[in-house]
Amino acid sequence: MNGLVRSSFETNDPEEARHAFAPLVPRLEFGRVDADTFRVWIQGRSVAGFSIVDYAFAAPTVVEGGADEVLVVSARGRNVDITYGRTAVDARRPYINAADGVSGRWDALQARGTVLDRARLEEVARTISGEPVERIHPVELAARTPELGLRWEDAVARVRQAMLVAPESFADPIVERAAFHHLASTYLATFRLAWPGPNGRQVAIGARSKTVRAAMDHMHAHAASPLTVEQVAAAVHVSPRGLHAAFVAEQGRPPSEALRDIRLAGVRDELRFADPADGIGAIARRWGFVHLSRFAEAYERAYGELPSVTRSIRRRAAA
Repeated sequence: MNGLVRSSFETNDPEEARHAFAPLVPRLEFGRVDADTFRVWIQGRSVAGFSIVDYAFAAPTVVEGGADEVLVVSARGRNVDITYGRTAVDARRPYINAADGVSGRWDALQARGTVLDRARLEEVARTISGEPVERIHPVELAARTPELGLRWEDAVARVRQAMLVAPESFADPIVERAAFHHLASTYLATFRLAWPGPNGRQVAIGARSKTVRAAMDHMHAHAASPLTVEQVAAAVHVSPRGLHAAFVAEQGRPPSEALRDIRLAGVRDELRFADPADGIGAIARRWGFVHLSRFAEAYERAYGELPSVTRSIRRRAAA
């Protein structure tokens, strides 16, 4: 796929709707529907590594379906009930549509589905973790916390906005890869995931220590806020000294560096895919950087170039 592909579809025919949803949920089946009131609206934007699809059902519907690629759904509506087997899924948070299928019923629904290429997601996981990650699967379907769920939805909304404002720039692989990396890294931070390790045991994605894992969750959820290490420590119920010791023991760095790296990575992704009209200062402040000169110095140390150089690549893509 070269560049961004847009699609839009509306129907009151369940069979037509099933075919329209096939790229999103290949194994979709409808249960009982009222032929007089059934109506579906779908609007999608797709690039090589991911798709963002908005859709709505205007009448009571029962569905069942599984996805081959990684699919995350954010749903709002009346009487929405999502289950995985016999387990209820908290649809108030974004949730993963399991490969072997989830069931859903609702009176009315508005949703946003985000599809990520599985192989590329695992490449990002290997880069971030330094481990030979493969066959990632969810341990739980819903986002780990409501705050992380909101962070995921914000990341998707920012990428979607960039697709709306400058769709032509997504023909540039640099822009597409940056947007994919932003979604993939947010996905890895949002959901409880694992992979089958070399010895056959399930290996969790992310921090091993309960304290470090909770702290990283809090950092990812609140990276755009004026967050301090002391506030992170208070949120996970340990002393700042205890938090420091836990991070050094597991990651070999203090928590302040972990928070800075989360923020810098977020800024770098946005500099490469966000609306060219967004200034560097606005993006940096969006990620919690208050002192822009210090931010620029930290960015150059981390990536070997000034933020303005990264941004210039994005502007050339939009030209």
